[in-house]
This record gives sequence, C-alpha cells and structure tokens, in this order.
Amino acid sequence: MKRRDLFKLAGAAAATISAGVLVAPLFRSTKRGPAADFDPGPQTWPIDYEKARATPTVCFGCTTHCGVIGWVQDGRVRRIAGNPLDPNAEGRFCSKAQGMISYTYYPERLLYPLKRVGKRGEHKWKRISWDDALDEIGAKLKALRDAGTPEQFVFHYGRDKTKGFTKRFTNAFGTPHRLNRRSICSSNRRVPLMSAYGREFEWGTQDFENTKLILNWGCNPMEAFQGGHYMMPRIQKARVDGGARLVTFEVRPSATASVSDEYFPIKPGTDGCVAFAMAQVITQEKLYNESFWNRWANADLAEMTAHLAQYTPEWAEQQSGVPAADIVRLARDFAAAAPACTTLSGRGSAKHYNGEQSDRAIRMLDVLVGNVGKPGGYCLSSLRGWAGRYGQEGLPKLSMPAPKPKGPKPWKPGTREFALLPKDVQERVAAFPDDWQNRYFGELATPSEYPLSWHWYQMRVGQLVYPYIKEGRQKVGVYMSYTLGAAYGYPEANVAREVLLDEELIPFHVAFDIGYGEQTALADIILPDATSLERWDAHGTNSYGLVPYVGLRQPLVKPLGEAREIQLVLRDLARRIGDDMAAHFDFEEVEDFYREWHKNLPISWDEFKRRGIWYDTDRAKDYELYERPVPKTELADATTDETTGIVYTEKRGKKVAIGIMQDGKAVRGFPTPSRKIQIHDDIFQVAAKAVGIDPAEPLASSIPVWFPVPAHAEMADDQLFYTTFKWNVHTQGRSGHLKFQAEIVHDNPIWIHPDTAAKQGLSDGDRVELTVYRPKGHTYRAGEAEPVGSFVQRIKFIHGMQRGVVCTAHHVGHWEHGKVGADTPSRVDAGVDPALADPDIDNNVWWAKSRGGVGSGVHTNDAMPIDPAPLIGGQNWYDNLCRIRKV
Repeated sequence: MKRRDLFKLAGAAAATISAGVLVAPLFRSTKRGPAADFDPGPQTWPIDYEKARATPTVCFGCTTHCGVIGWVQDGRVRRIAGNPLDPNAEGRFCSKAQGMISYTYYPERLLYPLKRVGKRGEHKWKRISWDDALDEIGAKLKALRDAGTPEQFVFHYGRDKTKGFTKRFTNAFGTPHRLNRRSICSSNRRVPLMSAYGREFEWGTQDFENTKLILNWGCNPMEAFQGGHYMMPRIQKARVDGGARLVTFEVRPSATASVSDEYFPIKPGTDGCVAFAMAQVITQEKLYNESFWNRWANADLAEMTAHLAQYTPEWAEQQSGVPAADIVRLARDFAAAAPACTTLSGRGSAKHYNGEQSDRAIRMLDVLVGNVGKPGGYCLSSLRGWAGRYGQEGLPKLSMPAPKPKGPKPWKPGTREFALLPKDVQERVAAFPDDWQNRYFGELATPSEYPLSWHWYQMRVGQLVYPYIKEGRQKVGVYMSYTLGAAYGYPEANVAREVLLDEELIPFHVAFDIGYGEQTALADIILPDATSLERWDAHGTNSYGLVPYVGLRQPLVKPLGEAREIQLVLRDLARRIGDDMAAHFDFEEVEDFYREWHKNLPISWDEFKRRGIWYDTDRAKDYELYERPVPKTELADATTDETTGIVYTEKRGKKVAIGIMQDGKAVRGFPTPSRKIQIHDDIFQVAAKAVGIDPAEPLASSIPVWFPVPAHAEMADDQLFYTTFKWNVHTQGRSGHLKFQAEIVHDNPIWIHPDTAAKQGLSDGDRVELTVYRPKGHTYRAGEAEPVGSFVQRIKFIHGMQRGVVCTAHHVGHWEHGKVGADTPSRVDAGVDPALADPDIDNNVWWAKSRGGVGSGVHTNDAMPIDPAPLIGGQNWYDNLCRIRKV
C-alpha cells in the first residue's frame, strides 16, 4: 500500500471515529489454527448487522475506562463503538479503544502456559499444560502457608481492575503483599485531597460543564490524563457554549496548554508558588467567601491571611517565571467567577518533592472562594459511590459475594513477623502511635519511612519494592507479577531486573500477562491472560455527571488459545492450596460471581448486561454533599460533642462520626476528623515525627507552605531540568507493541527550546547524551555524587517550552515486545499461534531501524532515579536535574 493511499484510509477512519465507530485492523491472516476459531472474511471485515452481536463492556485502553460497545461477527470483534448510556463518556471514546482489538489479535500474543528451560532471562521456554502450571504454583504456595510464612508470597500488579478480586485471594492466603503502582502514578495528588476532604474523596470531580474559569496546573485532559476523556468534552462545551476560560501552567506546550485561552510556561516544582500568590491576593484584597470559609474550613481566616502575606505575586514571579501582573489578574478573575470556577491539578504540580504542599495550596484556592461542591465548582463525587459510603444514601448496596476473607493481622511488636524486621525498622514502628501500628504490615505493603502512603489506605510505594527485597527487608518465596512492566517502566528499572534475575532473592517468579515483555522475560512460569474483550470485571469510578453509576466489563468473545481470566486461575489455585481458601472461591462460572455481586441492582442481571451501565436517572446531582442532613435513622442513638459539634454513633463497638451540627441541624459535613475541610492538618506533623524528620521542616507543616525542591535550590549553572510526559495514544509502556498506536508515536526525541539549545551549542536534530543525577533531601539515596544513568537521543526544537527544561516521552524504547515494539521477532514461539500472523506487521513497520527508519525510541527509565516524596512515597518524576552533551 502506498503512503498516500494509507493517508486516504486514515482520513476515512477519522471520519468513522467521529461518527462513533472504530473499524478493525485493515489486514488479517488467512491462516487458521487453534487460536483462530473465526472466519476472517473479506479484508476490510464489513459488518453484516443482521448477523453481528453488540455487547457493551468497559474499555481498558487506559485507566479512564469508558463504556463502549463491541460488535462481534463470526466469533471476532469487528468494531468498537461508544456506549451512550455511560454518564462519563456519553458515547465518546478515543483511539486507545482500537488497542483492545489490536492486543486481542496481536500475532505475538501469549496463548499458552510456558515454563523456563534455560537460565532465567535466557528466553528459553517450553509449553506446559494448565494443570502442570497450576500444580507447581499451588504446591509452592501451599508450602509457604503450611510453613506458617504466608507473607513470603508477593503479588505485584500493574493494572488490576478486578475491583478487589485479587485482594480476596491474597487475604484468604494470609499475605499483606498485594502490591500496586500507586506511588508511580497518583499518590502525591491523592494525599492532599484526602487530607482536606477525607478518605472518600481521593479524586476531585470538577463540574466542568457549568464552570466559567479553570485554573490548570500541570494537568493534560486534552491528551493523556485519568478521566481526561470525561473532562475534555465538558471543558470544551463550557468554553464554546458558556464562554468559560481555560488557563494552564505547564513546562511544555502540551495538547491542553496549546488549546488553552492562556498558557504560562512555568519552572518545574513552582506551581505552588503561583497558587500561594493567588491566595495572597484573594486574602489581602478580601475577595474570599468569608461565610463559606468560616462555616467549613477548620483554620482561622485572619491567621491564614497573615500567613499568606509572605507569598507575594512578585516573589512568585521570581520563583516560577509567571508574571506577577498575570497572577494578580487571574486571582481576581477566579474570585469574581466563584462559585462557577475550579482548579485542576495533576502530575505537573504534584509529582515533586514539594508537590503535596503545592497541591494543598491549590485546594485552598477553592475553599477561599467557596466553590466546593457548587455548580460549576470543585465538586466531590464519591469514588466508591454506593450505599454505606459518604453521602450516598438511596443507592443499592453492591458488595463482593460472601464469605469474605479477613486477611492478615497487623505486624505489631510481639508478632512473629515483627521480630523478623530489621532493627531500625522495629524501632521506628514501635514509636508509631497505637492506631498506626494497627495498620502496619511490613515494609513492602506499608513502608515505615512513608507512613502517609498507608495512613488513609494502602497505596504502596512500588518503586521501593525491589530495593527493599535486595536489602533483605522482606524474604520472598513466591513472587507473582500481574500485568506489570516494572522491569521496563519503573524508575531505575535496572534494579528491578537485577532483583528479578537473582534466584536467591526471587526463588520463583510467575508472570501473568498478555504479551511477552521485559517483565515476563524474567519469569519461571508465564500464564497467558485473557484480554479486556474476553473477561469479566466490576466497574465503578467517580462520575463527572455527578450521579454515581456502576458499569460492567463482560466478555465479547472467548479467550483465544488457552488464555484464561485471572478469576479462574486464582480460583483453581485456591482449590489446590486448601479447603479454607477454596471456600472463598465457590463458583464455577465467573459470570455467577459477578451476578451475585450486583444482585441488589433494581434491574435484572440480563438487563444490566444489555445496558452495560446503571445509574439512577432521577437522582439529584452530588452538589454540596456536606450539607445533606444526617438521616433520622442514624440519629436515633447518636450523641453530639458540645465543643466540636461532631455527631457520633456507635458501630461494632466503636465511636464513629456521622455528621456535624450546623445551625442547629445535623448535616454530613466532610469525612475528616473535624468534619470540616482540613486546611490545618496535624497528620503531616505526626508523620514527620514518626519517621524522625524534624517537625519544624516545611514538608511537615500542618498548614500549607511552600519550599523549593532541595536539588533545585542548589542547581548548577550547566544543569537543566528533565521531565517526562505521556502521549495520548499510549498507555505507559503497555502499548508499544500495538501497531496503530506505535505507528502514530514510536519515537521519543528530547524536546528543548531553541534558546536553551543555543546556550549548549546545539542544533535541531543533534544527538546528545543526557545524564541524570541523584535527588537531594529526605529521599532514597539522596545526594550521592555518581549519576543515576544516561541515554543517547536526538533533540527536537519545540517553541513554547519553558527555557532550561528538556523532556521526553517515556512509552517507547522496548527491547522486548516483538516486531512492533522492539523490531525483533518474538522470543516465545512456543507460546504464540502462527494463525494470528499479520502481514501488516511483517511488511509495514516502516519506522523500524531494520527498514531504515528512526526506530522504536530510547529507553529512559534506567536513568530515572528512584525518588519517593517524603512521608508519602509518590515518585517525583519531574524533579530531575540533568546535563546534556553532543555526541
């Protein structure tokens, strides 16, 4: 096919996407085999709508999870369309939905269980049966449990989305080590939200559709952001129909910055400066909503005004590069638009050493102008969103089927597990408050140096799992990785590979995944996973329609080859391990399990499957949840604290706050200790003291403060800031092998402003070596002189970049993932099926180096330092300092 013809097809495909349908890949194999139980049909796979079946499901192209509809004909998924019943996506979807079709019929997809026959990492495999694989895994797990050491089983996942099914297994087994990648992604921005508004509100849900002004710090909903696909159309509707303005502070001209009404390049780590200065203007000029603040903030307004006086717009300009006059103007505009105004923050503000305090300042802006929970404002729709949760009365109770395993007990002084910890860890944990000790489960699940990663709930600190295993903080008997790409995508991924290769540290590694990547290459047994088009999952997330909803991921087709859903695999392992575990997995069909889960919905199971989405269309939107009255049924046996006004009841022998008295009435308030918005929160002081950090340090402040990133404060003249970013068509490192995504973005040149390059004596397209250095402050291996690592890549001039900043995308540069992802044939012929061969991949990977192209990018993550934020543990992706030199 000639390129001009391809572009014509691309135009037709674009028109099709805008109409609400994605067509399946244009090329297909005519071969048949065990994996190909379908008739490929004509080359373009047209749909005969008299034969095709439409089934709603939930997209798994990214963590936004849009409701979609899959069209299946002759046993094959032919098209993906949007589900108009989804109140978030409203029938829209993006190109990542195409990826579900791509990875389901990916020629190098893993379809059979495999066992290593050479040395670990040698890529020598043989096909084995499921019974043999499960017998071996089950025997090793049972041995750990029988020996009384269940904690030596570590289950480490990248993207789970089983809504707690895997936790059911680890709890039944008795291990606390169900580890995630929350610190890699979002823990730094969740902590300020949970501190201010309570555990239920780890995500904000802005009412974009009705807003007039959005102040955006480092968030990119127009391109790549969790929930961005829900935000994007609502923001544009508000701008087009309502005249709303979007103002963005960002280090590079992202898709969102590029379409904003105003875009301000900002120095990394200084977002908080601008937010503090805006708060200073609002308080000094008395532009705040005094009645809202006094009613719902737990800090004195006069004292906060005095505190903020130091953060002048002129000071903020010196720190951030944003003009003082614009800061003043935007602060006034924000207050004038209230309550129909909102803040928006993302990794750009939060993924820094000082990110927690910066986001606290951004959150405070909303409280000052009184937009919280108001139409057009910063709204709070519960992430959990069902009966028994904050402010969600009147919703059906949805719950995983009983019996539910209790899980392991805390590792407190006097327990066997506690005695095995290093002495310094024992001393630290023993000094924790009693209620914190009740939540401690060892260094992998609840690292004692980062207590705010598990104070509200266990968010883990995934980038420290491998260093901690290497240091001997936790002995491992069986390590299972599920859809995890740490060996490629974690900071200092080389450390992950080093630990995974060491059979003394990891005696037995089971990898459960769809494709053969850097992580699975270091396993002992590989289990082939079902794709999102072949599996069941419960689904729920915060609703940008401000009405809680529930969705269902359901299989459109049967798993290809011998791939299996993880629910079946864990069920069968439980039955091999012991009857007490098997009791928690008493189902034969996965559908039966999820039917029981959703039995309290007011519609039948068949109707729920037909719709794919359910919510109460008559329910009022989640505005001002905090003002909703406490139901009389809860007040019958309640007591009120006369000093604080907090209303308590007793549940299971414990005193539980259920509301607060306001104007003589019991209302919900916020699910915080004070039942108010916690501008002042002593949890930061308590956490700092617990880990030996001087509580006088700014990062431990009970009220929001700003301080520079330590390494930035000592930055050398020849150093540059180095950050990363995500492309809209990719999902971290999990999509580099998908042909349409890879064709759009397959390289990651170093973006740099021409003025910055000129100072380095560089021209557009020059190849440079980029070397990254260790961070400073209270973080992992801080201040070490030796660089973390380096890589070589060409530079690309980008006007609109913040000067002094360089950045790269981090999705590409694979050395596994086959012909598309790495320009190498599959290393696991025993696990794939020739019937899925794709001539398009054989003939049209035009960017591959073997065809004279630029190649599939450069791996950057080995050069990224492990850099957990103090107290929280979230990875500070954007604090890096580097040097570049021409090569």
